[in-house]
Amino acid sequence: MGSLPLQAFLALLLWVPVCFVFFGTMKPLKAAQLSLILGIVLLPERVNFDLPALPPFDKQAFACFGCYLGALMFARDKLNRAKYLRGAEAFFLIVVIGNVGTALTNADPVIIGGGMNWGGLTRSEEITLQGLTYYDIPSLTVRDCVGILLPFHLGRALVRTRDEAIMLSSVIAGTMVALLGPMMLELRISPQLHKWVYGFAAGSFAHNMRDGGFKSLIFFQSGLALAMFLLAAMFACVLLKRQKKTLAGVPPGPVLGVFWFALLISHNAAANLYAVAVLPVIMLRRTASAARLAVLLALLVITFPASRATQVFPAAELVELAMKWSEKRASSLEFRFVNEDFLLERASLRQWFGWGGFGRNRIYDPRGKDISVTDGEWIIRYGMRGAVGFAGSFGLLVWPVLVAYRRRRKIRDPDRVAMLDTVSLLVAISAVDMLPNGFFTVLPYIYAGVLSGLNEGLAQEEAALPGDHQAMRPVEVVYDPGLAAAPGYASPPRSRASPGSGY
Repeated sequence: MGSLPLQAFLALLLWVPVCFVFFGTMKPLKAAQLSLILGIVLLPERVNFDLPALPPFDKQAFACFGCYLGALMFARDKLNRAKYLRGAEAFFLIVVIGNVGTALTNADPVIIGGGMNWGGLTRSEEITLQGLTYYDIPSLTVRDCVGILLPFHLGRALVRTRDEAIMLSSVIAGTMVALLGPMMLELRISPQLHKWVYGFAAGSFAHNMRDGGFKSLIFFQSGLALAMFLLAAMFACVLLKRQKKTLAGVPPGPVLGVFWFALLISHNAAANLYAVAVLPVIMLRRTASAARLAVLLALLVITFPASRATQVFPAAELVELAMKWSEKRASSLEFRFVNEDFLLERASLRQWFGWGGFGRNRIYDPRGKDISVTDGEWIIRYGMRGAVGFAGSFGLLVWPVLVAYRRRRKIRDPDRVAMLDTVSLLVAISAVDMLPNGFFTVLPYIYAGVLSGLNEGLAQEEAALPGDHQAMRPVEVVYDPGLAAAPGYASPPRSRASPGSGY
């Protein structure tokens, strides 16, 4: 457990009983959604139980397992609606195949160091990075099951209908409303809540100082992680507004305005850029543009390694564009691209299955010092698991977006179409954020699972509505003067419609 305070570990252990309290005091579906979201938001960072032969169990794992165990006992019918490895989850089989390939192609050790120290007087010792064995196959797969498959599956199982998506939107937006006060406090006094509650800081204090102010973390790993959750809450408000729902009796429009103000003062340039680029699109009366934008972003994500490796991606042009806005931002962006180029060159030596773990994918100087800077999740995944592992893990994110674009044409209800387009764009922008930034929470996979569940459930939900398969038209009544003169003839009504026509 290391030297971290005891209350941080107790918080993880007690989360499962807390989840059972939720299930015992509210409707099972809402309890499951709350257990999942609140666990990710409130539990401590940088704390995990590292058991032998198992991956470390951190806040993400405890949030998912608490939700899953509660749903298994109190809402099994909801879990049974989504079968494992069906639909988009089949991409996880590619992840497993990649794990096998990674272990089998990295049995050799990697020798680093042994070069001259500064001044050329002595030589540093060689360091051996161990190779992978057959035992790493289940280890890698279990890690991916906990970090990728389980959150995706929970999202897919818990949200399949319009009402369930509205409920999750209320949970996300309501949680963010509760976090606004602590967020404003930390923006004023610096990020302190994690230290006050759990006894230690979640991140570097200097890293969270920006433009003469502070970034708020609350209980997230970084200020950007909190800002991305705030952005998701803004999407939730738009969804509630389009569905003509309130947030605990409050119209979602004003709440959205408050959220946007909080994002503007959060010192997170990336999240603000995403908001300006995508929120106006989903707020239009028709959301077809949002659906098309989501597909374009999804294609950008899945083709990003190839475009970077072939220099098709306009990295230099983006740096020049950023220079017009901020020299500091441009320098940071250029630094990231330069490091990615070095890491890509290293990854190209084992491009299909990567280098595996133990730091084998990183760059070292002749003295054996690690000089790599890995910011983006894509380059971490590509370097460690290769093209196959990248295709499996990121394909699980973007495939539901592509499916949603095709499914939306089969749905006639504009409210359901708008819901599908809104969630698609949220998933796409979450995947895009994993190109320059790290994998802070499992929320992107939860969102992708929700979209996959809606892809499967919305069409079925609409098909069950009365009159959905048959166009109900008014019955044409023909007046015959001869019949009108017949004895016992009653005049027809002025208008008459078939059942379910709405007339």
